[in-house]
Amino acid sequence: MSSRLQDKISIVTGSSSGLGRAISLRYAQEGAAVVCADLRPSARIPGLEENDIDTHELIQRRVGKAIFVKTDVSSAKEMESLIQDTVKEYGRLDMSVPLSR
Repeated sequence: MSSRLQDKISIVTGSSSGLGRAISLRYAQEGAAVVCADLRPSARIPGLEENDIDTHELIQRRVGKAIFVKTDVSSAKEMESLIQDTVKEYGRLDMSVPLSR
């Protein structure tokens, strides 16, 4: 695995499942610290393998740095808080992947 994103700080919305989860995991494998943002840390669909462990916990166990921030992307206030929490935790924000459902 390359380290193209080494030491970058990224927000990924919709990170609890599907494409958002896949992007979060890949960014972490590439060296980024990931701020996992979603309405809840767990996948919403019962019975998915993704429900076994939350995305941010999987990143922490496998490859790197991650936190979860509860965020409703339709709320400007929550999006502002997401960015503030990211900067508070990591000192800056380098990139964002805005996914919606």
